[in-house]
Amino acid sequence: MNDTLSDDIDIITDPDPAAVAIQPTEKHKRRHTPFLLLLNILMTGTAGWKDLRRARLKPEQAASGCFYPIIALASACRFAEWFYLPEFNLSATLIGAASVFASFFFSYFAVQVFCRWLFPAPTKGKTETSFFKLMVQYALSSLALFWIPAEILPILEPFTVFLPIWTAFIITKGIRFLLIPEQHHNRCMVTIVVTIIVMPYFFMWLCDKIF
Repeated sequence: MNDTLSDDIDIITDPDPAAVAIQPTEKHKRRHTPFLLLLNILMTGTAGWKDLRRARLKPEQAASGCFYPIIALASACRFAEWFYLPEFNLSATLIGAASVFASFFFSYFAVQVFCRWLFPAPTKGKTETSFFKLMVQYALSSLALFWIPAEILPILEPFTVFLPIWTAFIITKGIRFLLIPEQHHNRCMVTIVVTIIVMPYFFMWLCDKIF
């Protein structure tokens, strides 16, 4: 185990965080706000995930400060159709916007269920950890963020279709912080990548079929 990972484990497993002599400054707290942590993960990969662990962020905080606002913005961008469609249909757009939000929202829970089912037996418990839930939220947030340009400017869609590759890349940079045994590492990584990328599109397809 390398030194940087050992540092992260010490930070997370410290039994008495209040015993740390130097308290975080206000500037340090701002740097670790949920949305800025997402940008950091997208830009720096491993270093961003490391900051996420050090931030001691709870899944509920990440959801309210990053995940929910981003998927709400992605769904609201569906109304950009009003500017470029000659026959704008408000009811159809409302349904489309709700479908976008619901697809990402339910994907968060579906990914956890499928990973718990598909992970090898010794690693199933990892899917119940806070960091795993944070990883799923931040990976889905990146997908929703990449979704926005195509909603605003459909001409960009051929380019944005490749952006989920970046989501897959940042997942590979964060997987080691789940502390999965080496022999199960690749299987778990592939499972997380595939389920996170596939689930929003599956739910989107399902919503289109239903509505």
